[in-house]
Amino acid sequence: MNNANFTFPVLENPAPSLSLDDAEKIAEKWLDSPTGIKRLDSERDQNFYVQNAHNEGFVLKVANSKEDWGTLDFQNQALKHLAKTTTLSLPRVKSDLLGSEIATISLENEECFVRLVTFLEGEPLGNINSITNVQTLYSNMGTFLGHLGLGLKDLQHHSSKHKLLWDMSHTNLLYKLLPYIDNKNNRNIAQKALLYFTKHVEKPLSLQRTQVIHNDMNPDNVILQPPRTTQLAGMIDFGDMVEAPLINDLAVAASYQTVAMGDIFKGTSSMLSAYNKVYPLNSDELDLLPSLIMNRIAMSAIISEWRAKEHPGNQEYILGSIKKTWKTLECLVEEDLGAIAIKLKNNLSTSLD
Repeated sequence: MNNANFTFPVLENPAPSLSLDDAEKIAEKWLDSPTGIKRLDSERDQNFYVQNAHNEGFVLKVANSKEDWGTLDFQNQALKHLAKTTTLSLPRVKSDLLGSEIATISLENEECFVRLVTFLEGEPLGNINSITNVQTLYSNMGTFLGHLGLGLKDLQHHSSKHKLLWDMSHTNLLYKLLPYIDNKNNRNIAQKALLYFTKHVEKPLSLQRTQVIHNDMNPDNVILQPPRTTQLAGMIDFGDMVEAPLINDLAVAASYQTVAMGDIFKGTSSMLSAYNKVYPLNSDELDLLPSLIMNRIAMSAIISEWRAKEHPGNQEYILGSIKKTWKTLECLVEEDLGAIAIKLKNNLSTSLD
């Protein structure tokens, strides 16, 4: 694999490190007398919660200095597009007091772009230790993601095809990161998963329909309605949005629940059935789904190991549930993914009867 000329500047460059006072001054570009400012967890950028005089919540988003303006405008335009094409609860873009949606600030001799979006009230799925009816939750997530996909179907933007390491269409680039995995067994598992993708998935995936997708329905981005129910209050973080094969979006979502459940069928079936009722998938996409789920899990493990070494001060946040991720991947590389695809399709047929 020839990856010598490919770099990942947004992921390699440190995140901004503004103080709360700095954030408050920047928030004044959008809000009169901002209050209640506090830091929010983030990885490659820096986010702050802030309130206006009416106690309405917002997220001040300070982008990595290597982030491209076009990519941020792409995210803003997607949110504005979805506000017209869906009734989903999503962040809303807010212009500053001068009417700009993206402002520029100077930070340590570098320029950073800043945006403000509305804050979604609720509890992130990742903060909840136990849920009474998991399959109902997964079904609701599938329905939500299906409507989100339909809402994005006709969106076009000049930056929609930006190069993104988290885009499964570029899985071949991850071979370069294998040396960052210290554990030899894990490194072999990751290589086996990548080779499977190269041999069995890469070409058929390139033939599938594409559109703009959210590409990151992970537990921290799924917001549930209090008090800890299975109903979604909305979804956040459009930072990994990209134009890519549609089936990738569902595979990303199912990958996280596969790790959570320790079982690809239990982590996927309810979500798939609900998604398919809203936004039907074709047979070829269904055949690829289990392989793409495994591939996304491999991506999560590989990229996390690499980024933890790039940013040792943020290792705890980056690595998260890495042990469980490796354990799940170790099981999946030995599974008959074709048989799982058949099982999911049969279950899907039954649910439609």
